[in-house]
Amino acid sequence: MKKYISIFLMIITLVFCRISTPLLGETVRISQIDNTSLLINQNVKLYISLTDDAGKPVKNADQNSFSFFESADGMNYIPVPDVESFSAMANYESGINFMLIIDNSGSMYRNLKKKNGSASNTTKIQQAQNAVITFLDSVSNPKDTVGLAAYNTYFRKMSDPVQDKEKVRGYLSTIAKPVGDEGYTEIYASLSKAVDAFREIKGRKALIILSDGENRPYYPNTGKAHTDYGKKVFRYTDPIRYCQEEGISVFAINFGNPNDKKERHLKEIAVETGGTVFDARDQSELESVYGAIVNQILNEYMVVYNATMEPADRKYVKVRYESGPVTREAARFYFSSTMFGMPLKKFAPLLLIPLLLSLLLAWLVSLLKFENTRTEPSLEVFNPGQTRAVTKMITLSKGKTIIGGAKSADMTIIGGVSRIKEKHATIVFDERKKNYTIVSDGEVKVNNKTVKTRVLESGDVIDVGGATIIFDDGKK
Repeated sequence: MKKYISIFLMIITLVFCRISTPLLGETVRISQIDNTSLLINQNVKLYISLTDDAGKPVKNADQNSFSFFESADGMNYIPVPDVESFSAMANYESGINFMLIIDNSGSMYRNLKKKNGSASNTTKIQQAQNAVITFLDSVSNPKDTVGLAAYNTYFRKMSDPVQDKEKVRGYLSTIAKPVGDEGYTEIYASLSKAVDAFREIKGRKALIILSDGENRPYYPNTGKAHTDYGKKVFRYTDPIRYCQEEGISVFAINFGNPNDKKERHLKEIAVETGGTVFDARDQSELESVYGAIVNQILNEYMVVYNATMEPADRKYVKVRYESGPVTREAARFYFSSTMFGMPLKKFAPLLLIPLLLSLLLAWLVSLLKFENTRTEPSLEVFNPGQTRAVTKMITLSKGKTIIGGAKSADMTIIGGVSRIKEKHATIVFDERKKNYTIVSDGEVKVNNKTVKTRVLESGDVIDVGGATIIFDDGKK
């Protein structure tokens, strides 16, 4: 009898502890950092995910439960000077931008028992398509946008994030079984390419990638150069870097039998970009995972604060959540392009020199822009490595304009540039959209921000190998 009483008391104790300490499993995560307003008003926007031990959002947390800190070195944190706003469920009002990336490798055309599906709805690809349709039906906020892409050896973007969900649904049926050399799995390359879909989009951005196996890049496995990537092999750190630069979080889904091999770096990619990883064994679980991701993002907290004045190429942000005896912390960094530093303790007249030079350069650039009366798209080059200020005008063609160190380039950059490549960047004209896009093969900055590809707007300032180039679309 005493034995049963002891067991009963133990059960009661465990239940009581579970009820009285529900916060032990809570997790705080910085899911996205938006620093696009940093240079304008020194503001940083944080998206914070607070979930319980089951991964469900914790709602109605008080602002006083959160503290925010910044650091220039990741070790010495100081409180942020001012929190301008704190809001729960802000993504309901502003909308969410999703990019769904579906594995379309050969293994997706087998069923969950690793056999070729005898009926179309038993294959993993069909179950994934059905789950995406359910996801599209659940996205009811008209401000939300959804894009779609599929990947195997090649990355195929079918739609940028759009509000028309029926358009995305239609693209699902165009996903076809890979043939020949299409059956490889370029996970890292595809994630890197998917970032381009968000280049011109602001707000909450999430990549959701579905994978049923490991990264199997084409070139190392075949010995043949990839049609798009050549002999380049993407590393898992590449999409991490690109997503961190653009403020994009990655949510990864391992789909299939739990005993199947999984891409071991997907979790790291997700965590380092502010997302998380899920497992799904069948269509039902996959639908639940898509729903859980949406639910997490919808219930995030959004914080806008004034950044600290410590100068650094990257700033570290720490969020502390306290509720009773429980404290949770999360930290991430963002790339800082701020031009501000610590307040001067002593005025130094020599500090006026770089300020005056920068003002002079800004004035010269403005002259280049406003005195140009051309009606054709052009590039105006200012001081490309020479010891004196010179300018040069290049009219853009309707095809491609190559910028590099080779004499055969349309724009050759020489003198004082040590690492310029023969083909450093290409400006491509899109006949359908009637716009120009710069595609980088090296280190290129547009408006002081490193890019790989970007649709150019009139007045954009491009920095290639030390040369300052102003793009003019020719429209007056």
